[in-house]
Amino acid sequence: MRKKGVVFLAAMLSLVFAARPASTDVGQAPPAADQRSEAAGGLAEKQFADAVTLLKQENFADAIAAYEKVIQLLPGSSIAQDARYWIGQTYLRMGKSGEALAVFKKLLEDYPGSPIVPVTQLMVSRAEQEIEAEKARAKKAAASEPSLIVDPATGAEFRKVHTFSGKSDVLLGLGGFFSPNGRFLLSEKTVIPLDGSEPFPLTDKEAWRGSWSPDGKKAAFYAENAIWVVPVSPETGRPSGPAKKVLDGKYVFQYPVTWSPDSRKIALPRRDDTTDGDIWVLSLEDGALTRLTDEPWYETNAFWLPDGKSMVYLTRGQRFEIRFLSGPGEKPKTLAEMEVGELLPLSPDGKWVAYKDRQNFRLLRIADQRIFSITPPEGVGSFHSWSRDGERLIFRRSSYEYKSLLRIGSTSGGPTFELARGIDLWPYQQTWSSASDRIITHRADDNELVMIPLSGGAPLPVELGAATGEKSKPLAFSPDQKRLAFAVDRDDENEDLYTVPVTLDEPGTTGPPVLVFKDWDRRQVFMQMSWSPDGQKIALIHKGDIWLTSATEEKRVQLTNTPEIEGGPKWSPRGDKIVFNSEIKEGDTRLRVISASGGEATTLMTPSVRHCWSPDGKAVTVVSDKKLLNMPVDGGKPREILGLTAKGSTEQVWDLTWLPDGKRIAFAAEPEKARGTSSLICVASIGTGETVELASDDTGWKDGFFLSPDGKWISYYTDQFIKTRPASTIWEVKLEDLIKEKK
Repeated sequence: MRKKGVVFLAAMLSLVFAARPASTDVGQAPPAADQRSEAAGGLAEKQFADAVTLLKQENFADAIAAYEKVIQLLPGSSIAQDARYWIGQTYLRMGKSGEALAVFKKLLEDYPGSPIVPVTQLMVSRAEQEIEAEKARAKKAAASEPSLIVDPATGAEFRKVHTFSGKSDVLLGLGGFFSPNGRFLLSEKTVIPLDGSEPFPLTDKEAWRGSWSPDGKKAAFYAENAIWVVPVSPETGRPSGPAKKVLDGKYVFQYPVTWSPDSRKIALPRRDDTTDGDIWVLSLEDGALTRLTDEPWYETNAFWLPDGKSMVYLTRGQRFEIRFLSGPGEKPKTLAEMEVGELLPLSPDGKWVAYKDRQNFRLLRIADQRIFSITPPEGVGSFHSWSRDGERLIFRRSSYEYKSLLRIGSTSGGPTFELARGIDLWPYQQTWSSASDRIITHRADDNELVMIPLSGGAPLPVELGAATGEKSKPLAFSPDQKRLAFAVDRDDENEDLYTVPVTLDEPGTTGPPVLVFKDWDRRQVFMQMSWSPDGQKIALIHKGDIWLTSATEEKRVQLTNTPEIEGGPKWSPRGDKIVFNSEIKEGDTRLRVISASGGEATTLMTPSVRHCWSPDGKAVTVVSDKKLLNMPVDGGKPREILGLTAKGSTEQVWDLTWLPDGKRIAFAAEPEKARGTSSLICVASIGTGETVELASDDTGWKDGFFLSPDGKWISYYTDQFIKTRPASTIWEVKLEDLIKEKK
């Protein structure tokens, strides 16, 4: 049974540069100049990659030294200019704003015509502002962390048993697994000795989600979209032989495989071209695959009980269910239900199930299915695993946090920088100011809008007054930025759509909100509305059809009335037409256009594809067969304007956006074989076909980007692990203390 897969958002944890190895045998003639240049280039790229890793670990001094080696290897090159820029950024993160300012100014002085200039100019302003801020505040010493934390609710004692700092502090992702002998921690592909010696990689492949076998003699990991197993020494934690690919498919960031108690089998949600989501067991002795589940939803996180036959796993359907399977071919039993959650490792004796229901940590006793809600005290982090005897729970407080970041880059190329560093944002919708010097986006965990200057400084809250509330959601500013549309939840799960006059000078409202569409049923889709170019009307999807309304009063007009489901309306630049998607049935879509004054819609393309309006509004630019085409809306043949083979063939292209000059187009793309690990932002010249990759220093996944009105900047969002504390800590607490009855 083929099923829809679950998309796991993940972030690349480091910038990776492809090294080009070169060597010279003793006794051979010295290499030619171009060979020496290639060798220096390979070394410089490797040094740069090492510097990036060190910076992410906040090993600042070592990072600067590595960047300086890049400059020594290739002085004056573009990679050396990038290295100088990142030395300045490193000084900023160290709190040495004066040193950073000197680096940025020298960079501008030495390379006035470089693509690196726009972002460096902004960094000069940022460093100058930080210097002034440093003069106004006193440095605060970080409070020392206690070694014992007592939960005031239960009296349970949480004891700190280990600290990871410096090079050993690389606990990312799921946080890793302790080796069966308790001597090592495996975090993704990095082995961290608990004796304080230096960590080392389990494999030289780009790998994720490593896990030990129960006998400690093997480890499994994901790499190259496959599952691999490598023999390891329990004494050293190092590989004792070559890694072997055991199963091909689509394996990257999903939950790690789990091992049978005898270390001879692994359980996994199988993901390939024919199966997506069922639990299978793979025998490592003969490669035999055995299906354990075959249900119309996604199953994952399968854990073996000590008997080697029973399993507990998680289903992800309309509700999440924890299920118990006594053996192959048996009927599963539901142990618990939740709205959304995550199954965590079982206790070693198989008596307890740990899981998260949203952000709430629970323990479920399998014998009587009793559930205990656990609220760990602040400072110990979240549940990580069990002690080997199963009598204690282990919690981990990571020095890294998974955050959504807002980053800025120049359309001329060069490095990017993070805007509003240290502030929790929800940057999935962004609005540029008309002067292209500020960005408006959301704070995390609430509906508050903030305006952030590119040149630095504190974000300013956008005071919305009556437009804010527990049930209201800001949606989008009008093109002239004089009105803001926001929705208010109704008790019947529909919404009321309002607009309110605003100003960005002193960011806030200038008048009362106005109801423009009552009882809006957008079928819970995030964004199903679009402002007209003049800001006078709004097109929206209501009950699967396109409607129009005035921006200043409730004056609704139905534009389509079809059995199909319409979506994604976009006004033409001239405001005379609207392009939209039309779904006939699942998997059968059309790209259509309709006059804003009404009439019959015209089908432009089947199936519907990624698209945007051409600058003159006479055509729709679409992606088709790795090409960009202009599809005339009033008839005529499509015209190819650009091939998309530059920067590697792409499987997906999205966020097509024309630059203001009408001669270049920006787009996001997924490189072939990327499998959700990285994406590109590119700008292509229609006349020459030349394609420039933007934000090339960020090789992670960039979900979407926004172009500034002047066409000089892009902003985009990405999710990454960010180091926010000096060290990661491990805590232990007795199980009996957590579940004892309250008096």
